[in-house]
Amino acid sequence: MDIIDKPVPSFNERNGKVPVIIVNHISVGTMGSMYNTFANKANRASSHFGVGRDGSIVQYVDINKAAWTQGRIQAPTASIIKQLMGDPNKYGVSIEHEGYPGHGLDGDLTEEQFYATCWLHKHIQTVVEAEYGVKIPLNSHQVLGHYQIDSIGKPLCPGRAFPWARLYSELAIADSLSLEVYGERLEYLKSTASEVVNAYAFSNRVKDLRNKFEIESLKENAKNKVLMLTPILPQIGFTGEVTPERIAEKVSEVYNNSLVKKNNKEGIRKLLIGYNFAKQLGLL
Repeated sequence: MDIIDKPVPSFNERNGKVPVIIVNHISVGTMGSMYNTFANKANRASSHFGVGRDGSIVQYVDINKAAWTQGRIQAPTASIIKQLMGDPNKYGVSIEHEGYPGHGLDGDLTEEQFYATCWLHKHIQTVVEAEYGVKIPLNSHQVLGHYQIDSIGKPLCPGRAFPWARLYSELAIADSLSLEVYGERLEYLKSTASEVVNAYAFSNRVKDLRNKFEIESLKENAKNKVLMLTPILPQIGFTGEVTPERIAEKVSEVYNNSLVKKNNKEGIRKLLIGYNFAKQLGLL
């Protein structure tokens, strides 16, 4: 993937600190407004990278500098932040994701945006290891959301719908591969011929939403998103009472059946119906 360089003057030196975390953010504005904000030093804001909804990647600040994005630490929930404290800008690399009108803070990434950010996490890991001799594990301990640093001022960033489960699942694979090999994997995943991947992406998205049913602050939004799939339920073999829990259960059942060779083709067909519909709704 290509990275577009658009340097801004809004940064500090790391002063000997080594980057050990990658922090994800969401932006209400477009890539253009993101750049304009970062380019004006008076705003005291910037990020190392921005990822557009079209999958484009822009670099604003060199990784060896400290971008102005994590802000201050307030009631942190991430154990590594509690351990290190100090200025998280000094030991973090930041990724800002372009939002979209009306839902800028939702965190629902497009497919192009999701794959771009997966690759970018691997790119950051590779660059940091080459420059500092330290490998940032691509796991939930060191790949964070802004809300885990500041749970008071930024309690939702990078958004209620940010695909954490899917991201961590993909990064677990990326962690064991070279950047080159992982790039090849993503090219395959993005291929229009890769129907299996698209089908499983839909299943994983529903699974991610189902996991949010257990979180009081997220469950209502997650259940409403799952209910948006109601119009295509007959096409995937769903019958009976329509509830978010039963819809998620049915998608999981279809997914599990698709893993059985004799049912694979039919299961994939049904999941692709869900995938195409969910993409139209902006759920993927």
